Amino acid sequence: MTDKQRTWGQYATPTDVADLLLGFCLRRPNARLLDPSCGDGALLRRAAQWRDWLTSTGGRGPEGGLHGIELDPDAAAMAVTIPGVTIGRANFFTLEARDYAPFDAIVGNPPYTRAEWIERLSADAGQLPLLRLEEAPEDLSPARPLVPRDLGATLGGRTGLYAYFFLHSFSFLREGGRLGFVVPNGWLDVAYGEALKQFMLDHFRIVAVVEPAAERWFATAGVNTCLVILERADDAAERAGNRVRFVRLRRPLRELLGPETDSRRLSAVENLVTRLLPAVDRQTPGASVRVREQGALDATARWGTLLRAPDVYLRQPPRPVARLGQWATVQRGHTTGANEFFYLSRRRAERWGIEEEFRRPLLKSLRGIRSLRVGAADCRHELLVIPPQADLTGTAVAAYLAWGEAQGLPARATCAGRQPWYALPAQEPGQLLVAKGVWQRHFVAMADEPIAVDQQIYRLVLADGVSPGAAAALLNSAWFALGCELGGRVNLGEGVLWLAAYELAELLLPDPRELGDEMNHLLEESFRQLATQPIEDTPAMLERPERRALDNMLFDLLGLSAGDREASRAALVELLDGRRQRAANPQG
Repeated sequence: MTDKQRTWGQYATPTDVADLLLGFCLRRPNARLLDPSCGDGALLRRAAQWRDWLTSTGGRGPEGGLHGIELDPDAAAMAVTIPGVTIGRANFFTLEARDYAPFDAIVGNPPYTRAEWIERLSADAGQLPLLRLEEAPEDLSPARPLVPRDLGATLGGRTGLYAYFFLHSFSFLREGGRLGFVVPNGWLDVAYGEALKQFMLDHFRIVAVVEPAAERWFATAGVNTCLVILERADDAAERAGNRVRFVRLRRPLRELLGPETDSRRLSAVENLVTRLLPAVDRQTPGASVRVREQGALDATARWGTLLRAPDVYLRQPPRPVARLGQWATVQRGHTTGANEFFYLSRRRAERWGIEEEFRRPLLKSLRGIRSLRVGAADCRHELLVIPPQADLTGTAVAAYLAWGEAQGLPARATCAGRQPWYALPAQEPGQLLVAKGVWQRHFVAMADEPIAVDQQIYRLVLADGVSPGAAAALLNSAWFALGCELGGRVNLGEGVLWLAAYELAELLLPDPRELGDEMNHLLEESFRQLATQPIEDTPAMLERPERRALDNMLFDLLGLSAGDREASRAALVELLDGRRQRAANPQG
């Protein structure tokens, strides 16, 4: 990542992505088009090429013109050299729509800068006065805040900067005009995205949300992205009756569009856009499209599920299921605030002579685990555990604590919140362990003896009457793995699936307490057999007889047909493969 990317959140739009964006939005060669964060003009340069192609195929010549706004003076100086393009050197959020004729299309690749990162920008770099989110101090005036306070309050402090471009662009767009942005995809599934989704529902016909499954569009951005195509619609009935297309591209754009060098690209893009806007759901080797009426969409729902889930997952299972949180508590492992102090290597514990009564086996990660059963032998570290009322007089651990205090550890935020600072909160015992981050191995391990775990691991504390073995069987099924893929977050470009505790708690499975003694016994035996096998990547695990028998047992409990069972397995493999491909196959 370059300094410019880190400071301004600038990432050049790949040509294939730019063409798909323009294919949706630039429908006439004489349309007035605006890029409100144009950078060095890459997208406008391609729009000018498109305008020439559209004119050459019989369209009326340009009259509305291409316009760009850019805050970075260096980038604006490059964009202004594009023939036929008007560039404004300004902060887009300080501009008033009344000063411009309405635009037919607004397109862009807004900065990916997160709000909290903007706040940390160094004043020494000369950027802070231009990039503040709150009012600038008096000594920095006439510098203006990047996002005015009233606009910033609309979406909340956790929302990325890109989201505010949707809000401010609305008033610059004519009725029926189209807005197309390529943005990080996290807003689809997280709580802070609800306000943005509601804004879209209240002001636009949502034409399409397009997500790549086989590539990552920005190699260095560190996030996965999607294309959002909106059409301004002031009539509520028109918005409610609109058909929204949730599109998942199964092949790289270059394969779908072909060469980019001549006007034949125009036809290829137009044909692809047409195929991506069917009236009903459509599945092809190149893309899957799910169509939903806009009036039925809920801003609080996970829209990413509509992009990625098989049909079977979107239907209510024929037989009863319950939220995992109804029969298990998802508890995060220890957050110490000073791992280098509390996480003891055996060498350090021996060097200080720390008494065994203050040490517990600690599992920092499930990454290297090879068996579904774990214990102290799998722990390479120990956790320093000192009860608040422990008498430490004359102990070696007292000397170790004094050393930690000399390092300033009690002043750290997490440590300062504890009394005394070194007393870690006690946690309920729980045998079942789930990784917070998943690459290609979905599994839930069972701890056969008491061990402590790091905050990268969730411990499941089972409700009274829940058999650990039966629960472990359910949680090692393909259905649960599919739920994790669809219920977690895949917004990071490295391809890792991240699971929040509340997301795990929402996943649906049969409640073991409702299954009866015989079924619980069968599930326990199924897990026992599965635990005799080494853990492999999930696609390989799915083919094992022990795993297939377990999956079929759960599918029986859910009442799924043979077709739905295979669709569930296939969807799980496709989602895993998609994460791997996006991590390994970014566009340049």
